[in-house]
Formats: sequence, structure tokens, C-alpha cells
Amino acid sequence: LQNMSFKNSFPLLISGCLLFACQSESTNASSGKPVVDQASLIGRWELQKGYRNNKETETLTGTYYEFNEETMKTNLTPTTMEQIYEYSYSDNEIKQKGEVPIIYNIDSLSTDFLALSMTINNYPFQLHLKKAMPPAELEANDSTTKGALKEL
Repeated sequence: LQNMSFKNSFPLLISGCLLFACQSESTNASSGKPVVDQASLIGRWELQKGYRNNKETETLTGTYYEFNEETMKTNLTPTTMEQIYEYSYSDNEIKQKGEVPIIYNIDSLSTDFLALSMTINNYPFQLHLKKAMPPAELEANDSTTKGALKEL
């Protein structure tokens, strides 16, 4: 009976050790969140869904972010006009510098999906963004735009 118990618990013990070993390499020890490489953040991200106070909201429609190594461009500003901000990145936090600094938490990041959460004016926000092509590149690759310009 004692031997039977060991046979049943050994695979569980090994699985737990493997899970812990894999998790410790790919997560931030203090937050438990997956560690994200800043290079994955670079590019344009457009809003798919926005949440305010955990309720989906349409008021954020059209929101976007463009990240490079040192600056971020967004239209999620007090005036809704596009602005460029310097930012810093560490421990899955994006710290937007400026008159009203904002700290974004990266909840998820893959090659084509970015989930951010932050608090603005004491309201919690969550943004689900998809990777997009910047408008200038989109126009350059759009053959219908070229044809329309020739007609003018």
C-alpha cells in the first residue's frame, strides 16, 4: 500500500517541479506576471475593445499607440489630439512621461495582441489592442490610392 501511494504521487511531484522551474524563468518574481521583451512592443497598436470600470465602452474607439525604442505616440490624451511622449519600460510597466504621467501595466503581449491596464482620473481602464500597420505604410502599399491619385 505504501509503494502504491508513492507511484501515484511521484508523477504529480515531478509535474509540480517542472511547472515551478518553467514558471520561475518566464515570470517576474515580484509580480508573477510574464516577462515581456520590449522589442515585442515596438510598432503600431489599434484598439479592439476598451473597458472603463470593467464595462466595455465605445468612447475609446479609434485609440491607438505607436511605440519605438524611446517614444510613444498616442491619441489617448486629454485633448484626444495625437501626442508623442517619452516613456520608460521595466517590469512589464510602461511609464509615460509628461505633464500627467501614466503607468500602463502590460497584462498580455504576443506578436499581434497587446492588453494594457491603467488608472486615469481614478478610473480603471483596460485596453485590448491589435498590431496594425502605420497609416503611411498602409497608403504606400495600397494600389487603389495610387490609382486614385493618377486620376486627379
